Amino acid sequence: MPDRYDLVETNFRKLSYPEYYMVLNGFADALDVSELYNQNRPEHIVPPQRYREHITTMKQLSIGADRGDSLLQEQRQAARDLSELDMCSSVSYMKTIAIYKQDPTIMHELNLPLKEAHQKILRKPTPHKAAEILAELRHLKNESGAIIILGTHARNGGPYLINICKGEPVSEESWFNPGGHHKTCTRIILRNLEPANRYYVRLRTDGPEGPGKWSQPVSIIVL
Repeated sequence: MPDRYDLVETNFRKLSYPEYYMVLNGFADALDVSELYNQNRPEHIVPPQRYREHITTMKQLSIGADRGDSLLQEQRQAARDLSELDMCSSVSYMKTIAIYKQDPTIMHELNLPLKEAHQKILRKPTPHKAAEILAELRHLKNESGAIIILGTHARNGGPYLINICKGEPVSEESWFNPGGHHKTCTRIILRNLEPANRYYVRLRTDGPEGPGKWSQPVSIIVL
């Protein structure tokens, strides 16, 4: 069934630029460590570093674009459109590998959110009580706008889903998924956060047995 492999989200038009930067950065991190992506990668498929270059370009253009410069706004949007095209190519490339190996779980390793239909499939009642996840946050040394999530989970772990919120969470709509699932929660790095803002973070398991309970939110002021 082809739809088994078409399971990650690539449409992020509703995300703000800072939110989109986090998705791109997480995607680049996932591709960095993917031997399947980097081994014998054809020239028309971009290297992981290209996504970080897209982020840098958009950030540079944002200095004037956020002040209302229409030309810079158009250039920033063009850079975003190009990054989305590159992402579609990278995802399609990994999809062909997953189909060849008959292993759709390869797509889970891209650090991108699952499409809504596949999220519903995963969210079945779990027959056992999962262990509580405990999380703490630290600053990433010598890097502004970055934090480290340190989670402990005794059993029934992974994959893990992260939610973040800039400022005090007032409702469920305040939370945002910065992208994808993580095999482990022991050390997760989030980049491209806005300095001098307080962020709240929570974690849960989100595997085939169904979603776990959200951890207690923890917060940190980003440097």
